[in-house]
Amino acid sequence: MSSCPPFAVAGLDHVVLLVDDMALAQRFYRDVVGCTVENVLPQYGMAQLRAGVSLIDLVDISTEKGSWARPDVAGGRNVDHVALDTGDWDEAAMRAWLAANNVAIEEEGIRTGAKGDDLSFYIRDPAGNQIELKRSR
Repeated sequence: MSSCPPFAVAGLDHVVLLVDDMALAQRFYRDVVGCTVENVLPQYGMAQLRAGVSLIDLVDISTEKGSWARPDVAGGRNVDHVALDTGDWDEAAMRAWLAANNVAIEEEGIRTGAKGDDLSFYIRDPAGNQIELKRSR
């Protein structure tokens, strides 16, 4: 096993925040924080807001489309996951690295992030927090 991962963290790609009033949340992040709406994904109850080189994804858990992110217990959490921009990596090398470190890939797929669409692996840290390893080229 190599002592270095097959990627280099370039920064935070995005954070997914759970909200119960999309319009209010968008106004806050747009008018108070200074973000701009980059993308709207109604099929997921989600809006993506540009925050510099990163994104803040808002998921409206009060809607059926956003129910996928709703916590099991009301008020149980308000962050779904943190996505790390891991730069470009070889898929086979990444899979081997995670397996060698006993880290399971819980979900994978092509996802939209701050630098566009590319492959992501969803894993958990030792405390159970979901981390998305987001490839960017």
